[in-house]
Amino acid sequence: MNCIIIDDEPLAHKVIKNYSENLSFLNIVATFHTAVDAIGFLNDNTIDLIFLDINMPKLKGLDFLRILDNPPIIIITTAYQEFALEGYELDVLDYLLKPFSFERFVKSTNKALQRYKVMNAAQKSHNDSAENTVTNKSSPETIFIKSDKKTHQIRLDKILYLESYGSYVKIHLENEVIVTLDRLKNFETSLPKAYFLRIHKSYIVSIANIQTIEGNRLLISQTYIPIGSVYKHNINRIIK
Repeated sequence: MNCIIIDDEPLAHKVIKNYSENLSFLNIVATFHTAVDAIGFLNDNTIDLIFLDINMPKLKGLDFLRILDNPPIIIITTAYQEFALEGYELDVLDYLLKPFSFERFVKSTNKALQRYKVMNAAQKSHNDSAENTVTNKSSPETIFIKSDKKTHQIRLDKILYLESYGSYVKIHLENEVIVTLDRLKNFETSLPKAYFLRIHKSYIVSIANIQTIEGNRLLISQTYIPIGSVYKHNINRIIK
């Protein structure tokens, strides 16, 4: 896995580098002392894992995480345990409290490796055979979704919204929820933009099923869904 370190403490860089050198599946490709410095690098490079500190100058670690459109696997490395809950709400994989041992580091990075393998397998399946999300050319208003050893044909007009769920995506229909091993980004690319809208890092919604829009949330079938600040312009586009 290609990794970067974002931490304002030089000692933290040294510890993580030393630990990583003992694990063949980790490749530290760059290090940064502020999150701001890392933004440009992430725009131009694909990274699998970030070791991210929380309390940094200019831009805090969790604030940095919130602005990432499609973040890689995140392992928080910090001395502040009170932010753990907030970190997990942002789909952080693990939380290493400084100073952490090599044993704890191995446990955390092994967990990252397992998620990485699952994500790669899903992406390969999507790219090679399009088994997870395939547009039916004879009937462009349906898609095929693989879930629980079955392949479901779903009408697009029955989809209320899609929700990111770790390495999976929940497809909320009128009367059921289908869970598939895939990434929300793949659905954003494959679903017709005339009918579906990305409104949050974790949500894509059916435009036709939006009932009301109120501040930073919208209502679909008695469920309020948050509107991310990064995606606010998408909402403004459809209501003008």
